[in-house]
Amino acid sequence: MKIRFLLFFLAISLTSCSQSNQYVGEYVSNNNSSGIKQRYRLTLNLNGTFEFEQYWAQIGMNSETQATGIEKGKGTWTIKSKLIMLSCNSMTDITQDYRLDFDDTKVSILNDSIVRFVDSKMFWVVNMELKKRI
Repeated sequence: MKIRFLLFFLAISLTSCSQSNQYVGEYVSNNNSSGIKQRYRLTLNLNGTFEFEQYWAQIGMNSETQATGIEKGKGTWTIKSKLIMLSCNSMTDITQDYRLDFDDTKVSILNDSIVRFVDSKMFWVVNMELKKRI
């Protein structure tokens, strides 16, 4: 009986681990409009951490880059139903280099390759869709 319980719990933990592993990777979106190029990247790591990067470049009349900027965020992620839950520890994850606070951010899994931000303190990411880089 004990062996059956052990095998059952082992199977459950392997299944839940493999379900989250399928979402590990880099998700990106590029937006080029009105003289501004933007790139968004969400990286979900196997160890349960994530990094987010927003890069922008202002393009002038002669297609020259006039100004650039980059903002970053990091923290941990988990899967709950079909949502990727992002969280940040304000003491360790918010630093001079990682200023974006993704605590309590929810990202919906639309399919195996597309995710959408559905809830966040940062209004500008809500409804943003990112595609998994293969």
